[in-house]
Amino acid sequence: MEEKESSKDKLINKIRINVKSEEQIIPKTLEENLLCCCIDYDLTFSEFKSFNELKKKVSLSYDNQNPEHEKSLQDLFNKTKELLNNDNLSETTQITTKENNDENNKESEKIWRKIGFQTGEPRNDFRAGGIFSLDFMIYFIKNHEKEYINILNEEYFTFALTCIRVSYLVRTYLFLLTNEEIRINLRFKKDILATRKQLKYFCYFLFDNDNLLLNICCECLLSIFQKFKERKNIGKKESNYLIIEPITKNSIECLRDSLNNVGLNQDFITHLKESFRLNFLNTLV
Repeated sequence: MEEKESSKDKLINKIRINVKSEEQIIPKTLEENLLCCCIDYDLTFSEFKSFNELKKKVSLSYDNQNPEHEKSLQDLFNKTKELLNNDNLSETTQITTKENNDENNKESEKIWRKIGFQTGEPRNDFRAGGIFSLDFMIYFIKNHEKEYINILNEEYFTFALTCIRVSYLVRTYLFLLTNEEIRINLRFKKDILATRKQLKYFCYFLFDNDNLLLNICCECLLSIFQKFKERKNIGKKESNYLIIEPITKNSIECLRDSLNNVGLNQDFITHLKESFRLNFLNTLV
């Protein structure tokens, strides 16, 4: 703990800490090449380690043979069913499996579509977002239940698909995909990637906040939904994706601006909220 506080004091006062000051040596990796050699901020080993651990965690695909993944999906279903309080749905309704009968499948499909999945088989939609997108949905519901109820009551806003899209774009921007996906992005999608400075700032704030990535995604989703409500009558309602997609991409631009302008002694989520309020919600047309 003393080492952590000492590092922070040095960073705030001198805006520079070199990884060589730590006892452990970091092997050469793709992440190190991305995160090193920034003029105004070098990562400590602890900050680098927290980033690497997060990347491993959020790069996992959804696995329907994994009991923990299936339990999380069931938790999403149960919580939504509870909030909907739909008397037409059976108390014994479970998420769709091969063993479910047709009647039960129809009941569960109503809830999955209400959540915003494309069909009654939500596992198919996790290909891009992986298990992190499901964790994000559950975290959002737990911390923003009132907003989630409002989203469920909005007929043309697809909560699940928007969460999957947001989580994928944020992870892409912050180099939190697999190494192969990162290499592809470095070749073809450089315009949607954080600079080394922005990425290092993210690692700095991550070191103090294990839920930083989830909170960033939550703030993006909240702002997207607010702007969607303002613009939902523009264009055809059935083409809601055409309305949500440009708003979603602009939320990543706001995240970029926030990481450019935040101070190292500030609370990043507070700063991001203010940035959305000033630069995103008021200017996006």
